Amino acid sequence: MVSAYDKEVLLTREILVLRVENENNSYDLNPYYLLYLLSHRFIGMQAFNKILIETTLPNIGNRWKDLKLPIHKDKSVRKRITDKVKEIIDYKWIALKGIKKLEEELGKITT
Repeated sequence: MVSAYDKEVLLTREILVLRVENENNSYDLNPYYLLYLLSHRFIGMQAFNKILIETTLPNIGNRWKDLKLPIHKDKSVRKRITDKVKEIIDYKWIALKGIKKLEEELGKITT
């Protein structure tokens, strides 16, 4: 997930950027649920055979399109997972905001 603190980054071709363009979909797919799905052990198992190592850098190319997402059948479970992931990401971004504020007060720090 990209926050306001992640805007000035350089992405190489080995980095795949995914976006949920329409959150009004029949799978309740949103950035938080997608993050959960892509972090799921079943995706890791599938990706293991799809990722090639090119000069020490992993590359999945377009093979990510072959991944089968383990979307839960129960809408309430999808909602609960989304809410939990959102809460954790929100806490992360609050912490980053606090670190930036501390840097403004005390100077650059290492975290």
